[in-house]
Amino acid sequence: MEAGLHKSEITFDYPALAGWRWPAVDIVGQRPGPRLAIIAGVHVNETSSIEAVIRLQRALDPAKLKGRVSIIPIVNLPAVPLRSQYVCPLDDKNINFSFPGRPDGTFSEAIAYALLNDWAADADCFADLHGGDLCEEVSHFMVVQQTGDPAFDRRSLEIARCFDAQIIATIDPSHMDQPARSVTGRAKRGQYAAFAEAGRIGLIEEANVSYHFEGLLRLLHNLGMTDSAPSKKREPVIISRYHWIPGPVDGFYRYHVEPGQAVAKGTLMATAENTYGETIAQVTAPADGHVLWRITHALSPKNSFIIGLGTKT
Repeated sequence: MEAGLHKSEITFDYPALAGWRWPAVDIVGQRPGPRLAIIAGVHVNETSSIEAVIRLQRALDPAKLKGRVSIIPIVNLPAVPLRSQYVCPLDDKNINFSFPGRPDGTFSEAIAYALLNDWAADADCFADLHGGDLCEEVSHFMVVQQTGDPAFDRRSLEIARCFDAQIIATIDPSHMDQPARSVTGRAKRGQYAAFAEAGRIGLIEEANVSYHFEGLLRLLHNLGMTDSAPSKKREPVIISRYHWIPGPVDGFYRYHVEPGQAVAKGTLMATAENTYGETIAQVTAPADGHVLWRITHALSPKNSFIIGLGTKT
């Protein structure tokens, strides 16, 4: 591609993706350099991340850029009309946990495969932005897939640190044996990725947009694609266990913790009531840790995940 901003619609030649066209943007610098591939909208209500990639298109000057930035602002196009939470309505699967995907799979599996193996196959880094679906509030955190290769894992952490995260959640190598996030799919290929979370109940809020936007600017600088980047304000807490905590009963939940908050083992995190206002269950922290996210809607069925907690053990 010649230097400049290139808008296009891209297609993928897999049966489940037939008829779909993804608006995409490539910003090509006047000087050679790496390629950064960026996606948002795997979950279409996570609008702070979508806003961040739209803002990035306006912010990058090809005359000052080395290399190429490729962007797909909304991955889960079938979810847009219904504002579907978490899943693609065509197959009721979560694209976020469909990587590395399958070329002969359903829509979610096929788009996951196409992103890694076609669109971003040669990218030096792949950034996947998330956070804040309609019933959740998410801290500023990163997910890093560990592989057991010390050099690869150190570089992955360095990439994650480009974002001004409260928490970095490292994921055990065992996750590479099953369908998982894009950062895991990239690690299976021996390729680097950034996986960022920040947002709240489908809102475009400056603090969350800035987290994603400025993180991308720092990542570009880290890759040697730009000459400067915003400074960071904090050092993240590194956690090694990601607990998905379910509600123990059908109930009306009152939450006592907020995303990003440090909690001690045994801390009361949520109380479940019945419709008479009587307490029927309590949810406590299983270990010392930090709250990654929590559900915002009070009504939750039994065994539905209501809190994400990161711990060191």
